[in-house]
Amino acid sequence: MTLDKADEIADVLERERVALRNADFKSLNKLSDEKERLFADLGDTPFADAETLKRLLDMAKRNETLLDAVRRGIDSAAQRLKRLREPAEPLDTYSQTGQRTRLDATKRSLTRRA
Repeated sequence: MTLDKADEIADVLERERVALRNADFKSLNKLSDEKERLFADLGDTPFADAETLKRLLDMAKRNETLLDAVRRGIDSAAQRLKRLREPAEPLDTYSQTGQRTRLDATKRSLTRRA
């Protein structure tokens, strides 16, 4: 890999890191195409020194960790939204005479919980 090619890959990986940290999903889509093109070209490129390869691998692993965190965050948010859409648990109340009354949540009276 030539130094120019390594610098190109490092630049894309750095821009990917910034996009991941800023939740810039539009940029991530564009960078994905660019990464695929660069990595497809690697097969025809001689390898650079081990230090350069290690640096690129470290950058890719760092981004993978960030991407996993983003995925977990999105999954967590989706689960939270799903729970918020579900009706609240029934509520038992008691009158002054001790009579129990159950209040059920209906589809129309969904509770918004923070």
